[in-house]
Formats: sequence, C-alpha cells, structure tokens
Amino acid sequence: MFSPSLPRSVAGAAIAMAVTVASPLTACAQSSLPGGGSGTGSLGSLAPEQPLSPGPEVTVQEVSGGLTIPWDVARDPDGLIITGERGSGTVYAIRQGGERTRVAADFGELSNRAESGLMGLALARDFASSREVYTCHSDAAAGDNRVTAWRAADDWSVLESPRVLVEGILLSAQGLHSGCRLLAHPDGTLYVGTGDAFTGPAPQDLAGLSGKILHVTRTGAPAGDTIGDSPVLTYGHRNVQGLALRPDGGQVVSAEHGPSLDDEVNLVIPGGNYGWDPDTRGRYDQNVPMTDTEAFPAAVQASWSSGAPTLAPGGIAFLDDPAWGEWDGALAVAMLKTSQIVLMKLSADGRSVTQTASILKDAHGRLRSITAEPGGSLLVTTSNGGGTDKILRISPVAE
Repeated sequence: MFSPSLPRSVAGAAIAMAVTVASPLTACAQSSLPGGGSGTGSLGSLAPEQPLSPGPEVTVQEVSGGLTIPWDVARDPDGLIITGERGSGTVYAIRQGGERTRVAADFGELSNRAESGLMGLALARDFASSREVYTCHSDAAAGDNRVTAWRAADDWSVLESPRVLVEGILLSAQGLHSGCRLLAHPDGTLYVGTGDAFTGPAPQDLAGLSGKILHVTRTGAPAGDTIGDSPVLTYGHRNVQGLALRPDGGQVVSAEHGPSLDDEVNLVIPGGNYGWDPDTRGRYDQNVPMTDTEAFPAAVQASWSSGAPTLAPGGIAFLDDPAWGEWDGALAVAMLKTSQIVLMKLSADGRSVTQTASILKDAHGRLRSITAEPGGSLLVTTSNGGGTDKILRISPVAE
C-alpha cells in the first residue's frame, strides 16, 4: 500500500474562481474533416453552434435504468455487468436478461459531496481466476480518496477482503476535482487518474498524489516506470476522468477537464509534466493555461484540446472491432456537457488527432463512462441524476 509521507491538506477557503485563460494554447480543436489536424482556430470545434460531422450509425439498447449517477461500469468474463452509484456507494450486479441485484460492499463513511463518492471501478485482467475488483472512493473518516482491491464472491453477492492499495489522494472540503478513473492493465498493474482537489500546489507537487496519473502494482507498490519511489507516473493534471489502453500499440491515453476551455486528450508519457499549475501566491487560480509551456517549456502538449467552450469529457475507450468500419481503432470519448460521444482518430504516435465525429448527440443527456465489450459494443452510463440514469449498450450497425 502507498500513502504520501507528507501531511495531507484540503482546499482552503480562499479560492479564486477566475476562469478566463489569458493566453490560449496553440493546440486547439481538431478538424472533423478526413486528414485534418491541430490548428489555432475553431476548425472542427465541438461547440454546440459548430457540431461535428455525424459518425457511424449505431443501435442503442437499455441494459438497466432507474440509477443515479452510475460513475463507472465493468463487465466480467461471463457477461455480468457491474456498476456503482457515486452518491450512495451502492454497487449493483446486472445479469443477462436485466436482473439487478445489490452487491454488498463496506465503504465505511462515504464522502459524497459534489464530485466525490464512489467513482472508478475496474476488474483485474485475470478476474476469471483472481476475482479481484478495484474501486476508488472518497473516505470521509480518513479525509481522502483511496483505491481499494476486493475479492468478489462467486455469486457477486459481496465484495470482501478489502485491501487499500493507495491512500492519501487529496479530498477537498467541497468534494471538487476528485478524479478518479481506474485502468487495469494486462500486465497486472493499475493506472489511477486523480484530480487536483481544487488545491493550487497539488498538480506540481511530486510529494502528493493529486493532479496526477499514478501507476501501481496489485499490491499498491509503485510500478517500475514511476518517478522516484512514488507511484506518480505523470503530473500537472487538472482532473483526469478517462484512461484507456490502445489495442494496437499499447499506448495509454487519458482525458481530463479544462477550466472554461481546453479539455484535453493526452498520450500518457512516464515522467511527463502536463503543465497545469493553478497555484498563484497560495490561492487556486484558474486563470492559467491548461498546458503552460511558458512556465514549463518541456510540458507535454495535448494530443487534442477542445478550445472553447469545454465539453467535460468522462470515460474513454477504444473501438476494437471491424464492425466499426473506418472508425475501428478510434478513441470514443463520453461527453457530459455536450451530451454526445466524440470519436477521435489518433495518429500512429498518439500525439495528435486526425479526424473527429459525433454519435448519440443530444439523445440521452449527459454521458459519464464508456467501456468496451467483446464483439465491439460499448457500455455507456448516463449522468443526469434523480433516479433517471441508465446503462446503455451502443453497437455499430453492420454495413
């Protein structure tokens, strides 16, 4: 298990709410035309007044309804679907045919303010033999966000034998910018995307775990490619909400929220600083660039940046089936604010986006998580609240 050696802190009361970036980044929205790339204008903007080209035709099946903010979703090898509600901490197992049962899990005193609660959920790649499940939740008693490994009962009645893998991820008093996406890698390690907890020094503070992407083994020890003896893989992030493994090249890709502009999709490069630094004389100031190359000349440039306005990306997944036609291999990004899934074709090196398109635009409200299934379909959760949320299965229409 890893925990920071320095005392934890939470966001102070003096928070600057300025959101206008004085010097917009040069890597703006990508073209939605074949062969388009990065530019400095609004070409290919995802703003509502300039919608993207429509993507491939899809079918939509409702898998389960009556949920409230199901933050993440996973599928076991037998086809059983697992999800958890952010605010209540309730975990559900959904069997083929739609039967839904509650999975007992003791999260202690769950903190569920604003963007905190039960967030990321993932199954180990060897789940069929290990029955290992990973969660990230906000612990009110400890005052942190933490990653826990569990064993799922054979009948999915309970998550038992919890082991805390990572603790001490900052939890702000307001519950803002909590992250917390999980990616279980085939090599047995775990990637964790964290938010900056609305705390100015956090993203650039290598002694802390917030505003980072972490990489740990299944015991919670730092993986071999992290910075020093910490689990920090990359830093300088605002609020990482998406992590995905590219099937054809093994690249890890992330997505994160910008302030009032410049949401980002990034290629994850070990040791990289992604240039977010909202610390202005001790206060949280969003009047800074998402990737500040003036302050950090070596900062990793975004593969894609939304420009203005932001779209609030959630989960991401790669399409990995020939049924998607020309979009096979593209990255699918669930968008909260603009209620759509944006498809992005990445360059071979993962450092730029060459084409974009949209599916499910304005059809189901805010979209939170997205998980690829065998056979090419996607499991997508809505994030509208009030018991109205659903898990949807999105499948390409065969040409």
